[in-house]
Amino acid sequence: MEVAVGSELGLWQQRQSDAHLAECFGPNVSLFAIADGFGEIGRGLATAPLALATVRDYLRRRHRVGSFGRNVSPSSLRSILLAALDHANARLYAQSGSHEDFVGSGTSLTAVMVVGNHAFVGHVGDARAYLLRLGRLESLTSDDAMFADAAVTSANTPLPSQPRVRGLLWRSLGTQPKLEASIAHVELLAGDQLVLCTDGVYRCVDEDELCEALGDSEAAADAVARVLAVAKLRGNVDNGTLVVGRGLLAGAGLGAIRRPRGGPFRLVLAVGLLAASLLSYGVYALHAITPDRPPSATTSDRP
Repeated sequence: MEVAVGSELGLWQQRQSDAHLAECFGPNVSLFAIADGFGEIGRGLATAPLALATVRDYLRRRHRVGSFGRNVSPSSLRSILLAALDHANARLYAQSGSHEDFVGSGTSLTAVMVVGNHAFVGHVGDARAYLLRLGRLESLTSDDAMFADAAVTSANTPLPSQPRVRGLLWRSLGTQPKLEASIAHVELLAGDQLVLCTDGVYRCVDEDELCEALGDSEAAADAVARVLAVAKLRGNVDNGTLVVGRGLLAGAGLGAIRRPRGGPFRLVLAVGLLAASLLSYGVYALHAITPDRPPSATTSDRP
């Protein structure tokens, strides 16, 4: 199994509010998850990594007691993931200071639990999960947000955009005593790819571009680097995190998790920017050393 992860800090962000994880509990049990938090718990503790760690630890315990046995039914697996999200919600709610009239902190969270050839997608908030199958990108989640601007921030221009108002979440983890998370079930096929991302990615890179990057890249890390480079070039105002999983049916656990450090697309982008800068400097220097000449009194009709 091949997994790549990456994050970019938004232009107007002072700290990273996203978190991600990819872990294998056994030969045929894996977890991929991302979270986009807001607010803090206790002494500056971020909500997103705490939520992911709580879900992971719950599933680890269930794995140790044999809950993912060979004969377990899809309905039982669905219940296990739902219970993990409920457990994380109760912990965050108890520590966040939230109540019926006040929301202290919380997080969007999307987790994909892969057991054999079954994928269970637990979702709350506006982090997204996609399935790439046979060249087609299919959304596995729906945003739990009102007034959400689903349009790409600057899809046709590389210029940075101005900050935009984020959609109001009507469901998130840690902001209510009882959580009603969405759980989707997908039977995986050979060649399928799982993609998880936060709004800092999908507000700058549309689904067609995401599909193209995944299809054109030989390695998952290259696809992650390419997508994050586009988001940064277009001025992503929110933190963006992307997780790509391939070879989901390999059954040999996770390989080394790749964190892109540039990649071909970023190299081309950097070379282009450097060339433009040198050209601008050359024009300026030539103008500076060339003496001013009076305009000619004659004109030419030749082009």
